Amino acid sequence: ARSIDRLEALGFKVLRLKSETHADVRRTLVLLATLLGTPAEGDRVWQRIQRDIAAAAERVPPARRGQRVYFEIGGGPYAAGRSSFIGETLVVLGMDNIVPADLGPFPKLNPEFVVRAQPQVVMGVQREQAAMAARPGWQSIPAIAKNQRCGFETPRYEMLIRPGPRMGEAAGVLAECLATLAEAAKPARR
Repeated sequence: ARSIDRLEALGFKVLRLKSETHADVRRTLVLLATLLGTPAEGDRVWQRIQRDIAAAAERVPPARRGQRVYFEIGGGPYAAGRSSFIGETLVVLGMDNIVPADLGPFPKLNPEFVVRAQPQVVMGVQREQAAMAARPGWQSIPAIAKNQRCGFETPRYEMLIRPGPRMGEAAGVLAECLATLAEAAKPARR
């Protein structure tokens, strides 16, 4: 907020936008396109995002659909809830977010909540994966016990948690990880 005040004091016009849901992202894209004098671009970009998310959903293995997922934000204890843009994308991919919409888009969670929810897939930043597995009680979580975790390197993780034009690409990254986990979980053929 201080940087915004400073920029305005210097004579810059500042527009502060908050995008927590798909609808917010669409509204933001349309607004920015309009402000830039290219109003049709906002809808064009949104349609591309929607196509990319739909294509990503087609790549999620049927065996993954309906599985319970936990997406951790920033090493916890925050999560991407069902009502967040990440949660909405996970729903389109066929996943069942353990964090209900009524907790909000990015709620702070007690780690015990995750243990009780027993997610089958856990997603988050790669550098936190070892610490996540070492949390008290977390070895009982199916995703941890069966190593069904998507740990994303920082650049990819940052793309996943930033709403904007790359959301379709982000959905592809999620689908890719889900497909890789599904392949790794298959029993070895003899």
